[in-house]
Amino acid sequence: MEKNSDVLTLAEAARLIRVSDKTLGEMARTRRIPSQKVGREWRFLRSALEAWLAGNPASTPATSFVAEPSPQYELPLTGFRDTAFTENRHRTLHRWVPWVAGFSGSFVESVLVNVGGQRRLNVLDPFAGVGTTLIEALRLGHSAIGFEINPYAALACRAKVNAGQYDLDLLETAVDRFDEFAEERLWQANGTLSKAPAGFKSRVEFFSPAIERQVLACLDFIHEETDDWANDLFRIALGAVMVSFSNYSYEPSLGTRAGAGKPNIENADVISIVKQKLRDMSEDIASFQNELNGRREQPIATIHSQSYLEHSNKVAENSIDVLVTSPPYLNNYHYIRNTRPHMFWLGMVEKPGDLKSIEQMSFGQFWQTVRSGPEIPLEPDLPHLADLIEQLRQRRPEKGAYGGPGWANYAATYFNDCQRFCALTRELMREGGTAVVVIGNNILQGIEFKTDRLFAEIAEQEGFRIAGLHEVRSKRTGNSIVQSSVRVDPSARKARLYETAVELRLH
Repeated sequence: MEKNSDVLTLAEAARLIRVSDKTLGEMARTRRIPSQKVGREWRFLRSALEAWLAGNPASTPATSFVAEPSPQYELPLTGFRDTAFTENRHRTLHRWVPWVAGFSGSFVESVLVNVGGQRRLNVLDPFAGVGTTLIEALRLGHSAIGFEINPYAALACRAKVNAGQYDLDLLETAVDRFDEFAEERLWQANGTLSKAPAGFKSRVEFFSPAIERQVLACLDFIHEETDDWANDLFRIALGAVMVSFSNYSYEPSLGTRAGAGKPNIENADVISIVKQKLRDMSEDIASFQNELNGRREQPIATIHSQSYLEHSNKVAENSIDVLVTSPPYLNNYHYIRNTRPHMFWLGMVEKPGDLKSIEQMSFGQFWQTVRSGPEIPLEPDLPHLADLIEQLRQRRPEKGAYGGPGWANYAATYFNDCQRFCALTRELMREGGTAVVVIGNNILQGIEFKTDRLFAEIAEQEGFRIAGLHEVRSKRTGNSIVQSSVRVDPSARKARLYETAVELRLH
């Protein structure tokens, strides 16, 4: 590095702010640090980086240095980027936990930047998942509140939003201690103290014996870790990688490897895999702390591991400036069951009944939960939606709960919860506030439900103004079910699954 040079390469700038080249490159690409693309290389101004480190972003805004911004959808009031969660696989903090039901960090960033400008906002995500909205709010200096009833997702969310407070030296020491502990425990004649969860049942053994022994050694260490925040990080590290060395895989729902034509995994170096995950997480924590460094007032995020529909009173009325969320879709994707191994092995549930109580509190519940029993009436006053549900109810009635009547109960429950959601949210948002709800259409028994439009109509009845319906994805994961003989008949063969950002305003 030349002594008097104010223009730095990626490697020189990374050494200056003490992060890896990979982390700095990702920060530059996502416009979180002052940078300029010159051809294929990144360049940085020393003075701009020093101002950024000193916590003076106002004088050196990162966005003003970006020469090649990511493509985005130009909308009347805001510019939204692609919602696909796949982008998060390479973004700091977001990459910790794979989450098929999430959306991208850049999408949330685009909403908050365009809606909020330079104002400090109170941000709400009623279906927080693994924390995408909350993390992006903190990065932009906003306070945030989230709700998430899945205990595994809530753990990941809490671990991420508190990353600015962790002691990296203590974490490094804990990782070294973990390596030594696990090695010693595996060599002991009497083996591990932890046991496989008694209430967890699977069609084939979830872990092969050699792998299970290592997983139990990891759990022994976690049980002895007394610092709550470190305990959270170790549980997330194990949970994030456990499926990768199990006899199951996501296709995209969790199923056996054998069923997907893959061989079982007989052995793997579990300890090294978990340790590498912790190293990656530590690097992300350092990067996040650098982002927050020097701010006069640290933004705060709160996560409630509870149902928003039942506990929205934990948020003060007329206090929310912007809501960014994506509720469960009308597709019966059972993301609670897809994290069943994580919840059992990490000690969050003990018996199947514990999962059932979570299912019954879920937004829209699930077809399996509401298919039986008496007919569930539709509560929103939407005659065309009532007609659709009645058409659905008449499909294959001879199959009872497994035919149209069961699916009609599911659809009615879902749209009833949409109404509850809109009514509760109306009370929490400030006048002039913005809500952006990402939602997709769905097909049940061959009938297409344009859920985005129906949700918008319900929101309008509850006092919101529809600012726009913006198709942010023309084809989404799961589009193949449109051709499924189980879900459709020939009349719906040409339908497609898309995703919409429903933009709402409070008068």
